[in-house]
Amino acid sequence: MHTHSPYACGWAARHEAIPCVLTAIADEFGGPIPVGPFAMIGDDSIGRGVVETLRSSASPAVLMANHGVFTVGNDARSAVKAAVMCEDVARSVHLARQGGPVVPIPDAAIAALHHRYQHAYGQASAPADHEEHRA
Repeated sequence: MHTHSPYACGWAARHEAIPCVLTAIADEFGGPIPVGPFAMIGDDSIGRGVVETLRSSASPAVLMANHGVFTVGNDARSAVKAAVMCEDVARSVHLARQGGPVVPIPDAAIAALHHRYQHAYGQASAPADHEEHRA
């Protein structure tokens, strides 16, 4: 999935990862939302940058420098969800920084939150109910 959502593009324009300062970021992205390299449009440079950046990240989203958001998932719904959540947290963290520095979540807590959300959250629900709770 690819978007030019405004708050996430603001981070991409600064070549700045979205820091993991909210539990929603830890849950969905497993850490900061990374920034990939600048790439020219028209060849496979963007795709190579997305793959290379996500290779070393738990995140299903990458901000491509000076461009926008690219997300991946097991299916289209999960890629769209990651794009929507990326824009939501990009806005929230932007607003939080207006009041001063933000405080990152410790790495051990990020790992625990991400694992719980990816493997335990809503698992007792029926599959249809589970998707509604996570969307």
